[in-house]
Amino acid sequence: MQTSVTPPRKTELARQMLAPGQRQLAPALRALLITVDGKRDAQELQRLARGLGLGDDGLSRLVDQGLVELPRALKPAVAAAAPAPAPASASASTSTASAIQAVDADEVAEAAALAREAQARAKRLVATKFFALDLVTRMLAGREGELRDLVRQVDTESRFQEWVHQCCERIEAHADAERAAKFRDSVGQTLAAS
Repeated sequence: MQTSVTPPRKTELARQMLAPGQRQLAPALRALLITVDGKRDAQELQRLARGLGLGDDGLSRLVDQGLVELPRALKPAVAAAAPAPAPASASASTSTASAIQAVDADEVAEAAALAREAQARAKRLVATKFFALDLVTRMLAGREGELRDLVRQVDTESRFQEWVHQCCERIEAHADAERAAKFRDSVGQTLAAS
């Protein structure tokens, strides 16, 4: 007897988290959760997670939070043993299926928009990192080696802000507070404008 595997599915908790007005998840995790549609297999979802910058553990983070159910093996005999829907409920199930498809289309569109937004933020961060590194190199003139090494580890805006703070401390120590403030302002304006 051959078995098949059902793809990962959203839990009821996930549906509540995706309700309009709910923004409890980070944008990239929300985008990944939206793409869990019961059709994509775990490998495809992991590829999407990597594309959203979540790495290989994006899907497992959703599972750990109780938002996604992992695949289960189904035996054809079990599927065949399920009772057929009553004729009266056929039109109800058709309208439910249509509603689910409409919601899935909206979710996919939202996931795509969130993915584009995350990609734009990542590009903006990279461009600002290069600008800030060039600027701190000019301001410290050969005393920025450690900062150059640290910026390689920066992969989020919060880590970037920590790095900028370290740069400001170094600039203030070697020059003055006004110069450090100018550095912070220039970097902040570039990040906002990119």
